[in-house]
Amino acid sequence: MCRLRTLLSVVGMQGARGMSIALCVGAFVPVIFPGLGVALRPGLPLMIAVFLVNAFAQLDLGHARQEFTRPLRLLTATGWVMLVVPTLFWAILNVVGRDRFDPGFVLALSLQAGAAPIMATPAVAVVLGIEVTFPVLLLLTTMSIQPFTAPFLVSWVAGTAIPVDSFVLGRNLFVMVGGSALAAASLRLWLGRARLEVYRHELAGINLLVFALFGLAMFDGVVVRIFREPLLLLGLSAIAFIVALGSLGIAMGVLRGMGADEAFITGFATGHRNVGLMAAAQYGSPLPELTWLYFALAQLPIYLTPQIIRAFVAARGSVLNGALSGRKGE
Repeated sequence: MCRLRTLLSVVGMQGARGMSIALCVGAFVPVIFPGLGVALRPGLPLMIAVFLVNAFAQLDLGHARQEFTRPLRLLTATGWVMLVVPTLFWAILNVVGRDRFDPGFVLALSLQAGAAPIMATPAVAVVLGIEVTFPVLLLLTTMSIQPFTAPFLVSWVAGTAIPVDSFVLGRNLFVMVGGSALAAASLRLWLGRARLEVYRHELAGINLLVFALFGLAMFDGVVVRIFREPLLLLGLSAIAFIVALGSLGIAMGVLRGMGADEAFITGFATGHRNVGLMAAAQYGSPLPELTWLYFALAQLPIYLTPQIIRAFVAARGSVLNGALSGRKGE
């Protein structure tokens, strides 16, 4: 048991580097063992449940009261996250015409539009040195309303050409999110906040190992298709990055009155959505292969963002240190 804890702790301390390794494992292992990722896809709901329970169990709402004294900012951010991307996708599909796109791609955009932000949103705030209360509350708010908003948003964006079982989608989301929150509350009650803090590296290690399995399930066949259909993969990857980075830039420009940190987090949450949860919520309804392909490529901004942010923070620190050294030399 001690060896297992040590191993999980070592894995958990890898941080952003560990996510990059998980990305490589998910992308390249299926090349050696074709079909492994597809075989793992039925376990996707369990993988997502591990992420949710882990994240909910470690949430700290100690500073939440102060944020609730200014509810307008949280409500504005929630509305922005849950409405901007769906409205944008709906407008583009209406103008261009859904029949011009593959149905699997339309379904992928629709499910992405209805998804809440990724669970790592507060962790990104920590890396950037942003006070974590606002990101935590934004994540909790969007996750709480997602089972009720997602069925409507997905059907609205998809239109009548793409059939979506809204009841099944909403029911599965409610069971997964609500069940995970209940399990996390039980875990916090059983272990206590102090012991959870002691085990934080082990829990992070479990998360990274499950991330690797998640990557296997999502990326199966992607590397091989790069050589068969390079333009398709480049196009889908470009769309994924445009959604992620474009949402960030627009929010930072339009919502700057909220504060720079809050605008950044709102933009990040808008562009980085938990499509894995939406795929898991479709369990029992087979998704088209193109939907899986877009969902896999939509992970690239999610996996690579921690590395990009870490490099940005390091560069900013170097510039500040250089400026301070220059002033001392004057």
